[in-house]
Amino acid sequence: MRQSLAIVSLASFIVLCGAQSFAQQDQLEGRWQGTVDSIQGQRQATITIKKEGAGYTGNIGGIRPDGGDVAFKDIKLEGDKVTAKTEIEAPQGSVVINYALVLKGDTLKGKGEIDFGGQTFTLTIDLKKGGEGAAGGPAAQGQPQLRVVPQPQQKQSANYFAGQWNFKWIGRESPLGPAPREGVTTFALRSDGKTLDSHTEGKSETGAFKESSVIAFDEETKMLTCSERLANGAQIQSKGDWRSPISIRFTIDPIKIKGETLILKRIISIVSAYSFTVTEELSESGGPFVRLGNAIYTKVGAGTSK
Repeated sequence: MRQSLAIVSLASFIVLCGAQSFAQQDQLEGRWQGTVDSIQGQRQATITIKKEGAGYTGNIGGIRPDGGDVAFKDIKLEGDKVTAKTEIEAPQGSVVINYALVLKGDTLKGKGEIDFGGQTFTLTIDLKKGGEGAAGGPAAQGQPQLRVVPQPQQKQSANYFAGQWNFKWIGRESPLGPAPREGVTTFALRSDGKTLDSHTEGKSETGAFKESSVIAFDEETKMLTCSERLANGAQIQSKGDWRSPISIRFTIDPIKIKGETLILKRIISIVSAYSFTVTEELSESGGPFVRLGNAIYTKVGAGTSK
């Protein structure tokens, strides 16, 4: 009888230990804080993950220009490999980031890949577990989580563009020019402090090319007036609305090339002090607007003077 009771007690102890072990926090669940590095520089980032049944939910803060959180989709943990994705709505459309991370102890490191206009860009992610808001901490008890401090917005000024910028333009060939192409654009600020002369030297599969433009900025109305001369001799006249600090939306006069009328749409997204993007759509001879391409501009020497 005593032997039976001993066996039952031992079995109960094993079951209890197993239940306690199962109840312990999942290794991936919690709050992870660190940095994300990209062509736009380094940002502070926070990932929060919660175990939900057999899967996970969570979000990441620090990858949006405004510092807001973005919800993860399809979070999966296989061994020490973590995969997930996010979708961000931007002026140029939906941007998908696919994450591949490695979980080791209290570190979560890896990459995020962005397919932008047919070209892949990489984020380098380096996080450590902990901080207020980790599962079981104050945030898990219903208190609001500490949010990432929003990145500062850029002042609307002609001086923002002054300097040299490397660019890569990915898209389709059109009467406006070849694709893909890349090069350097130099914006020189005139003594009036509101007018820029730009000169572009680039290359494509068809060879080297040069373009130029004159851009005037009205500080009071936050409007840009642009006159461009393309490599093929075409002239583009446009006005840009920069009342929003994060984007410039252009109204462009119809373009005549070899008897054909082209209507161009253009949006510049101000990403940071040293990065902006350009998105263009084109209508040819009254047809529907079709995505023409995307460009990323990065200021020469950004981050080297630290």
